[in-house]
Amino acid sequence: MRLTGIIDYTMDNFLCVRGFASMLELSQISKPDKDIQRDLIDDHRGEMEAFLSGGRFTFFPEVILGTNMYGTEVDKDRIDILRETVRAESKPLKTTINNIKYIIKRNAVKKENNDLAFDVTQTVIMEFDKDSLAGKEFLRIDGNHRLSAVNEGSTYAHKRIPFCLLLFRNAEETDKFCRALFYNINTKQIPLKMEQNLKVIIESEQAFDDDTLLKDPSFGENYLLTRQIIKHFELSDYPFLKLFIADNKFTYFVEVLKLLLDNKLIQRDEEGVCSVTTALKEIDEALKTAALIEVPNNLAVIGAFSYYKLLDERKADEFLKWVKKNNLTQISDVHICDVINIYDKIYDNSPKKVFMSMWFNKKTEDTYNQVKDVKEIVARDYNIEIDIIKVDEHKDGYSDVISKRIIEGIDSCDLLIADLSYGNKNVHHEIGYAQGKGKKVLLIYHNREGASASDEIGSNLSMHDQLRFTTYHELRDGLLQKIKDRFISRVCASSCSST
Repeated sequence: MRLTGIIDYTMDNFLCVRGFASMLELSQISKPDKDIQRDLIDDHRGEMEAFLSGGRFTFFPEVILGTNMYGTEVDKDRIDILRETVRAESKPLKTTINNIKYIIKRNAVKKENNDLAFDVTQTVIMEFDKDSLAGKEFLRIDGNHRLSAVNEGSTYAHKRIPFCLLLFRNAEETDKFCRALFYNINTKQIPLKMEQNLKVIIESEQAFDDDTLLKDPSFGENYLLTRQIIKHFELSDYPFLKLFIADNKFTYFVEVLKLLLDNKLIQRDEEGVCSVTTALKEIDEALKTAALIEVPNNLAVIGAFSYYKLLDERKADEFLKWVKKNNLTQISDVHICDVINIYDKIYDNSPKKVFMSMWFNKKTEDTYNQVKDVKEIVARDYNIEIDIIKVDEHKDGYSDVISKRIIEGIDSCDLLIADLSYGNKNVHHEIGYAQGKGKKVLLIYHNREGASASDEIGSNLSMHDQLRFTTYHELRDGLLQKIKDRFISRVCASSCSST
């Protein structure tokens, strides 16, 4: 095998070879330094695979490798000679060090306006048997994820990328400098913020037209929708949302929209843009009501809340309460999906509250018993706990205002089940209150001889889910399905995958 490149000292410090080689070759002759490199996560491998297989905008900076040149005592003098030759820029050199043959050539060009001075470039050919590197592969200082994703079947396996190979004199130098360089690369550099990168792409319609954003694997539908929303988006119209995203509006929309699209919570067209635009006003108002003392120092909290706002109003409200209670506004280095996955586990394992709105009477005992049976079934079969809120003792009495206990029960519930079978006026009051609070409502009605559902379920209630039953077996089966649709399907579905 052969590597070619320019050999020189960088910053008068490290001797290195800079050149180009195929990704597969670099992958085969190198390995991660397990003392400094973390294991590659499978999800990241998939992401890298998708990116590297992408479109014409796929680009990476150079891969940085390191190698210990020393093999035996004989190599020591040869290493010194090679290093001095490169530094002196004086003559060509052929030598073999640790089973690698080095052929160095000097290329000189007269400097402009000075015939006595030269610009010198030294090229090197490194020839070696790939198999002889087994156990002594070059160490990956930067670029492990890129190279770990490559295999012989990869579409990009033979694509050439730049590399920098640092030539260390011995094992001690290799270990010390690999660690130091890894640290400096990952902590000292100041990368261009994601927001700045996204702004350049999304605002540059001439360079990146809508079709490019939509079809190129480097971008996607969330980029296009972000552009469409940003065109008509004024931060000043959302004073509370502005506190959270003023410096990161492009990042906010790109990440949240991807989450919403992946989970099919919005349409992939103009209707999707309208859905998000409408939700923004609700998000702004909710943030005002929540009165968070501190603004989150990243987008994880506000992004997760925006996602829940379109998923489930109740869940969104509970999420903000959780954030406030646990003082999570200042969490750092956490992605939106991390926050969602954590809260989903907490929410899914907490009891779901169902408020029973009905006439509590001998005639309705069997109806209520079916609700209790369904509660036991979902606890046993699906590990979902349901708390039934039943307020049948009205110690505070009834007036035109619903009692405090009723209000608190409806305010805290995830679902209100209203039995309209016997025309109880209090049930209608409770439905109206729940409707005004944006609660999910399930209307149930017992079909009986001499009774008419249309008399009790007027057109003003037609927007609510309904379950009409003749037998209590029908009621139990129907309730079980409704409860599963409301709670269990959400628990079993993965709301956010790691990205």
